Amino acid sequence: MSLLSTIRSKAASLSLFDPAKSEPKPSRDEIFQSSFRLPPDAVLEAAISIELSLDRSSSIFFPGKLMLSQSFLVFDSIEPRACSFAIPLVAMKRVERLASKTYLFALFIETMHGHKLNLQFVGLRSQIEDFCARLKANLRANMSRMRLLRDFLPTLYSEYMLSDPALSPSKQIRTSSSSSSRDPPPGGLGQLFKYPGDARKLRDKSKLRLWAEYMRDHGRNLTLVRLPTFQKLIRVGLPNVLRGEIWELTSGSMFLRLANPNLYTSLQKEFEGRTSLAIEEIEKDLNRSLPEYPAYQSDEGIERLRRVLTVYSWRNESVGYCQAMNIVVAALLIYMSEEQAFWCLSMLCDHLVPGYYSQTMYGTLLDQRVFEALVEKTMPILWDHLVKSDIQLSVVSLPWFLSLYVNSMPLTFAFRILDVFFLEGPKVLFQIGLAILRINGEELLDVSDDGSFISILKDYFTRLGDSAHPSSQNEKLREVTKFQELMVVAFREFSVITDDIISEQRRKHKSHVLDGIENFAKRTQLRNLHKTGKLTPEDLSNVYDRFFQALQSSRLGLGPTKPYMDIDTFQIFMHGLASWAVEPHDFLARLFHRWDTELQGGLTLQDVVTGLGAIKQEDIMSAMAYFFELYDEDGDGKVDREGILQMSEGLLYITRNLTPRVVSDLDGATASSSSPPPTATSSSSSSSTPNASDPNASATPTPQYDYLSSVSAFIQRAFEYATPDDLPASTQLIDAPATKANIALDPNHPRHITLPTFRMVVLADEALERFFTHDFADSIKVTPAKGALRQKGTLRELFDSLVSDSVRVAGEVKRRIDEMERQAREQQAREDAMAIRAAAAQGESLHIQQQILLKQQQQEMERRRKEEEEEEEDDDESADKDVLEGLEIEVPGVASKESAGSELL
Repeated sequence: MSLLSTIRSKAASLSLFDPAKSEPKPSRDEIFQSSFRLPPDAVLEAAISIELSLDRSSSIFFPGKLMLSQSFLVFDSIEPRACSFAIPLVAMKRVERLASKTYLFALFIETMHGHKLNLQFVGLRSQIEDFCARLKANLRANMSRMRLLRDFLPTLYSEYMLSDPALSPSKQIRTSSSSSSRDPPPGGLGQLFKYPGDARKLRDKSKLRLWAEYMRDHGRNLTLVRLPTFQKLIRVGLPNVLRGEIWELTSGSMFLRLANPNLYTSLQKEFEGRTSLAIEEIEKDLNRSLPEYPAYQSDEGIERLRRVLTVYSWRNESVGYCQAMNIVVAALLIYMSEEQAFWCLSMLCDHLVPGYYSQTMYGTLLDQRVFEALVEKTMPILWDHLVKSDIQLSVVSLPWFLSLYVNSMPLTFAFRILDVFFLEGPKVLFQIGLAILRINGEELLDVSDDGSFISILKDYFTRLGDSAHPSSQNEKLREVTKFQELMVVAFREFSVITDDIISEQRRKHKSHVLDGIENFAKRTQLRNLHKTGKLTPEDLSNVYDRFFQALQSSRLGLGPTKPYMDIDTFQIFMHGLASWAVEPHDFLARLFHRWDTELQGGLTLQDVVTGLGAIKQEDIMSAMAYFFELYDEDGDGKVDREGILQMSEGLLYITRNLTPRVVSDLDGATASSSSPPPTATSSSSSSSTPNASDPNASATPTPQYDYLSSVSAFIQRAFEYATPDDLPASTQLIDAPATKANIALDPNHPRHITLPTFRMVVLADEALERFFTHDFADSIKVTPAKGALRQKGTLRELFDSLVSDSVRVAGEVKRRIDEMERQAREQQAREDAMAIRAAAAQGESLHIQQQILLKQQQQEMERRRKEEEEEEEDDDESADKDVLEGLEIEVPGVASKESAGSELL
């Protein structure tokens, strides 16, 4: 063992650092995958600085970093959201080197859709050449996968929409209603049962026209380049026919579907007709999935939903099926095909919201704690009111997060939230939730119970389409709906809620949430245990901790990795309870198979508790019978010659490190618990036994010697009193003919012992008698598992106390500064009032008031003039412009990004 390993093990034993509670930082590859929604096998091979231009003649350059994996070329600009792309190498049509006077190296890339990228490399020549060599090798390695595009591209609506070259550039757009010889690709249920909402009110055609223009200029699906307009187009809402494809692109599930062609179909065929517990749960929830949508009142919609949920339950058996998963998949299937929805669900469960849909739902519970912490920080008055009124915020917010708002508000508005969620990630769920509470804060401060709290928010969701300012004199402001107000508050006032803040809060509260889940699961399982024998409640608690500690390396709250303990794990488990279980042995294997009552090759917690309870009972007759039955393999009440030898080996295995109990004889001297009877071997062993009358002799005999001599005597007596197999049943053992001493080595005369004979041999030896009375049961010590209880006074707690003290001091300093500023403002106000009174005394007050009124009139006239200059245009181009300008609406009372950030920080 190295010095570093020794220090780490000692630190863990001192509980200064608890490895179970430490949160490993994500690796470079994990950050790379999550940042660009790449498949889990995407490994960052190289990265280099470049300047990107989207056309040879363009004078706009985006400095940033170019990254390469085995299947993707990724770019991210230095300025956030200015420009980025993640293009599969199979989607690149041509790559060539350009001559450049200002750069060492430049590349020209043309995608399969004809869009051109100019890459001007910045760096050392050796780094540039290495990057280009890797790029060349990966392009060659991906050439064989280009055939996947032949079947993949026709499934995308953007290909159908922009594929007709006969259409003019300004009108190069087709919808599903356009006349064409080619049918649109298979999509969601909306193609058959219509999409939710009024397409005219949602301005669906204008949005589709904007997307067609963007995709012609900046690529589509696999080759799309993301510019600031891309985010704006998503925030104003996606057109119905493109929504499924954009969800697939922004979530990253499009890359999974490309890399795994036909997997959904093959899984469907492989598991067709099978049943499981997850499928039974799925059947219960099918008819409760968005019943307000017509498709889920028909067999077509129900069958699609059943197939997607069933195939996913087989592919990810550790998750199977979880509550609210049916709601989310039902929403996806309105805009996606079955295969698209399947891969999007996989991306959701594994990457976007991990732990939301799991056996313990730890991800949802953790985010509820994070959400409460953010409410406490951003809206302290509302939070204090909820705490004083004993209102549980999670009763309302848990369904929001679990169903991604789909089951909480009208579908047309919920899908707008999903549009942004797939692009920006889980932080959107928190921003929307905080905005809901902020907008309804005044009403919520008047409620005093959970029912009224829920009622106010339900009423708010039903009125999301109403005007947010119906009594306003400004016509533009009257057109602003409550949902638009919600989006502006969420993404402007709460824009400071970033992914880093969410991750930090999750790390902070994760241990506490997992402890709560584990304690609840522990209490439930311990309450259902039976046949516990003489195990105390504390013993059962310790057995539970050690059982799951040996079963898995991750926290139990994250979900068990397997339901049963195999024999290898059982040996680790027993090593923590018994000092003699240091290495694998035949005796441990016999214990394992004895405890496996269901013959399933694994032990449950109930099996382990029942087995330990049988061993821990201090009844010598039952203990001897239990030990004998371990070696009576066929259950006929007999143990043959090989069984006797294995029985003696088992006794030696257990007793080699045990110390026999010592008792006082009549003379008061301490004697050994092992007193071999006068046999052939006792004379030779007595010479080595310490003499009680010798003052230099040890008071306690050597334990190994005592048990060794007792087991040796056990072997001799067992064969001496064993019954020959050919002896008539009527013959008594005492009448059996004398046998020669070396019985064990005579295979021609097989012999066996029965339970009465075994008991007689054991009771003839005082050490073995005490072994079965006390020592065997006492050798198994059900002590607390290491790490189950956290010790106080660790270095981490010392650091935490220092940090909390510094925060408290900083808060006190800030409070004093604020108090001084408030006093200064009050003093200034008093001086201004005195000046006004003095001016009034001199007759100047009227003049001041006139100036103020004149200034207000001028401001009002200027505002009206600007409003009159804003004329509505009826043509399509002005309508498209209005769609984008919808992001820039001003809502009274909403703080700007800078002011809101300063308040939160």
